[in-house]
Amino acid sequence: MEKNNSLSDQLMSKMADLLNVENQLVESLPKIVKVTQSSALKLALEEYIEIAKEHIYRLNDIFSNIGQNPKREICETIKGFIKESEILLNQAHKDPEHDLAIINAVAQVEKYEINEYSTACRQAEDLGHTRIVELLKENCDEERAMNFHLNELAQGIINIQAIKPQGSWISQPSGFYIPEAKFKRSGIKKKKNKDNSRFTNEENPNTHGID
Repeated sequence: MEKNNSLSDQLMSKMADLLNVENQLVESLPKIVKVTQSSALKLALEEYIEIAKEHIYRLNDIFSNIGQNPKREICETIKGFIKESEILLNQAHKDPEHDLAIINAVAQVEKYEINEYSTACRQAEDLGHTRIVELLKENCDEERAMNFHLNELAQGIINIQAIKPQGSWISQPSGFYIPEAKFKRSGIKKKKNKDNSRFTNEENPNTHGID
């Protein structure tokens, strides 16, 4: 029981940490979008903001259904991102390197979130919380997809085109081009599943906490 309680505390702490990271991203990313040069990267970051909002919704849904209030603490990773964001905002340049710096800053947070969501999923599985696993996995999968998308954008910026290719391309103020169709992703739909029974421990369906 003590082992389960300890694992439960770790899961609660990790989910609270992830919730704070997502909240900070929603607050910080709009400022970054304003100094982004690539139209494709702007679109990606704007969608990332919406994805982060959906992640906040899911995490709050978990905390609400288990009757817990998450601690509001800012982790070191997001502190570093905020500091890096301030530098990018103060040193905005109209060149590909500036957008690459933006991608790198966001990617660092992505890697952190992917690792933390993966760990939280394993902890929830060990505790038998099926519904929590489902919601955390949704968030983690979307983080992986966005990370892959950002890597593609970075590669597109690195492969600067000297001459505008034929077809539908996004022209950049700095003189490089990125194929619009390749990097455009469809939005995600909110899933407001209120089946609270699925938040309970599978071995004890009458338990609504996560102890």
